[in-house]
Amino acid sequence: MKKISIALMAIVCSFLLYSCTTDSVAEIDGLYNTQSTEGDDGDPPPPPPPPPPGANDE
Repeated sequence: MKKISIALMAIVCSFLLYSCTTDSVAEIDGLYNTQSTEGDDGDPPPPPPPPPPGANDE
């Protein structure tokens, strides 16, 4: 009887993990695509030049 109850619990747990929605492969692949934000080559632009000395003195 114990083995039957364990088997039934395994079946019930497997139904809990089953998804009723059908996701297309394109939607799933779209989740993992990375988008470039810096241009076609992906290289970030160089940093801006530092301010000249004494520019922030008051």
